[in-house]
Amino acid sequence: MNKNRNTFAIAVSTILILLLMASTAWNVQSAQKETHKVAETVSNFYIEELTNRRVVIISDVLKQNFQYLDNALDIITEKNLSSIDSLRNYLRRIRRLYGLEKFSFVDEEGLIYTANSTSTGKSRYPFLLDGLSEPLVTTVRNYGGENLLFIALPVSGIQFKDKKIVACFAQVNIDQMVRSMTFSVDGMETYFNLYMKNGESLTNASFGGVEPGRNLLTVIHENDKSGEASSRIVEDFKNERSGSISVPYKRQNAHLYYAPVEETGWMLTILVYDNVITAQIKSNNKKIIARNHLQILITVISVIFIFFILIVTMKRNSQMEIEQEKRIAIETKTAYEKLNKETQGMQIIHSLIHSGPWSIDFDENGEISHCTWSQPFRQMLGFNSIEEFPDEFSSWADRLHPADKDRILVAYWNTIHDTTGTYVYDVEYRLLTKENGYRWYHAAGNLIRHPDGSPDTFVGLFVDIDERKTLKTLSETDLMTGLLNRVSGEKRVTEAFKQGKGGLFVLLDIDQFKSINDTFGHGVGDKVIISVAQCLKAAFRERDVVFRLGGDEYAAYAEHVHDKEVAQKVIDRFIDGLTKISIPEMEGRPVYASTGMLVLPEGKRADFVTCYKLVDEGVYESKKVQGSSAVTFKSL
Repeated sequence: MNKNRNTFAIAVSTILILLLMASTAWNVQSAQKETHKVAETVSNFYIEELTNRRVVIISDVLKQNFQYLDNALDIITEKNLSSIDSLRNYLRRIRRLYGLEKFSFVDEEGLIYTANSTSTGKSRYPFLLDGLSEPLVTTVRNYGGENLLFIALPVSGIQFKDKKIVACFAQVNIDQMVRSMTFSVDGMETYFNLYMKNGESLTNASFGGVEPGRNLLTVIHENDKSGEASSRIVEDFKNERSGSISVPYKRQNAHLYYAPVEETGWMLTILVYDNVITAQIKSNNKKIIARNHLQILITVISVIFIFFILIVTMKRNSQMEIEQEKRIAIETKTAYEKLNKETQGMQIIHSLIHSGPWSIDFDENGEISHCTWSQPFRQMLGFNSIEEFPDEFSSWADRLHPADKDRILVAYWNTIHDTTGTYVYDVEYRLLTKENGYRWYHAAGNLIRHPDGSPDTFVGLFVDIDERKTLKTLSETDLMTGLLNRVSGEKRVTEAFKQGKGGLFVLLDIDQFKSINDTFGHGVGDKVIISVAQCLKAAFRERDVVFRLGGDEYAAYAEHVHDKEVAQKVIDRFIDGLTKISIPEMEGRPVYASTGMLVLPEGKRADFVTCYKLVDEGVYESKKVQGSSAVTFKSL
C-alpha cells in the first residue's frame, strides 16, 4: 500500500515539476515579448518628443530672427539715414545687437548696403532678383559650395538719398544652430541636421557618418538593400510628412527620424546609431530575467527537497503522509503565485535615461495600491532619495500648480475609469521643484488592464519642457517694454473677435513723440516708451492682452469689459498713470497720449482689421485735442 502511494506521489510530483518549469518558461518568454513591445513604444515616444521639441526650437529661432528685423525697422530714425556713414553704423549696431552674421538694406535700384560696403551684387542673392512681396526664408550657395541661410523682409516707408528702401535681409548661422542640438550620452551620439525635400543638406556639417554635402536620400538608397525604407522616406520628404526608418549604415543599425519644419519646406532629421532608451531597457530586462531564472532554480530545488521529505515522512506514518501532502500542496501553490507575480512584474519598465518614468499599481477594487516614482524623475525635481520624495500618490499631486491641479487630476481619473479608449492621458502642467520653483513638464501614460477591464498598472513618462515654454514666451514678447509683441497680440485679439467674445479694444500713441526725441534725445524717448507701457499694463488686468504695435503705438484688449462706464474707468486709470510719469531729463514736461476705444457686446463676431481701422480713426480724432490726453469712443 505504502509502495503504491510512494509511486503515485513520485509520479504526481514529477508531473508537477515539469508543469511548473514549462509554465515558468512560457511566462518568461511572454514577459520578454511584452517587455520588447513596451521598450519599442517608450523609445519611439521619447524620440518623437525629442524631434518635435527640436522642430519647435528651429521654428522659434526663425520667428525670433524675423522679429529682430521688425525691431530694426521700428527703431530706425532719420538720423540713421542722414549719410552713408550713419547708415553703416546703424547696420553695424543692429548686427551686433542681435548676433546676425550679416544685415543689409536693398534700395529700389538694386544697391545693397551693408555695415562695410555698398554694392550692386544683386546676382549674389537670387532671392532679390524678382523683388520681395512677403517674408522669405531661403538658402544661397556661396563660391565655396557651402549653403548660407538668409531671411528677408519687404520694406516700405524708408528712404535713403531719395531712393526707396524696398527690402532688408540677414544671414543666420544655421550650422551653429544645428550643431548645438547634437548631444552625446555614454559615448552614444544623437545627431541633428536640416535637409531640403530633395535630400540636399542645408548645412555644411557632417550628419553622423554621412559626409558633408552628400544627398541624404542618395546615401539611404545606397545602403537600403530592400529599397522599402528609401522609397518611404523619399515619399515622406516630398509630402513633408513625419516618420522614421531603420537602415544599416557603416556596419551599424542606424535609426533615422524626421519631421517637417513649419512654413520652411525643410525636414529636421535625427540619427541614432544605438538608441539609448532601448539599450537601457534591454539591459534591465536581462537583469530581471536573470533574477527570474534564479527564482526558478530555487523553486525547483525547494520542490525536490520537499519531495524528499515527503517520502521519508510517508514511511514513518500514513497520517503524517496525508498532512505532509497538504502542506506541500499549500507551499507549492504559494511559490507558484509568487513566481507568476514576479514574472508579470517584468512587463513594467521603470529605468529610462534622461526622462522620468513612473508606474501606479491598482488592487482588485480599482484603488491605488502602490506608486513608483523613478530616481531620474526625482532628480528632475531636485530630490535625491525616496525619503525626500516618497513613493506615494500625494508626493506628486501635492506639488501640482494650483492653476493646473484640478484639470490634471480630472484627466488622470478619467483615464483610469474609462474603458472605451475615449480618454488619453497626454497633458502638460507645472510641478513645484525643490529649489527652482515651478517648471513645466509633459506627461503621457498607458494603462494596462485586466481581462475584465479593471485597471492593473498605469505606466508613463515625464519629460521636462520648461525650455520650450520659455522660448515660446520670448518669441511673443516685445524686448524693450516687456509687453506682448505685435504678432502675438494681434493673433489673440483676432481669435477673440472671431469667437464673438466682445470686450474693450483700445489703440493709442504718444503725443508729440518725435518732438521728445528731437529735444531730449532717443535715450529719453525710450524711457517714455517704457513708462507709457508700464502705465498701460497697470491700468489693465493681468489676464488682459496688452501689446506694443511698434514705435510709440500701443494696443490693449479686455475680454470681460462690455460696459462703456467700466471702459472709461480703465482708461481713466491709464491717464492718471500718465500724469505721474517723471523723467528728470524732460524738466517737468508732461506726457500725453491720444486714445481710441471700441466696446463690442458679447456674442457679436467682428473682424480685427475693420475694428482696427475704426479705432485708429478715433486716435486721429483725439490728436486734434492739444494739451491733454484725449479719448474718443467709436461704435461698430
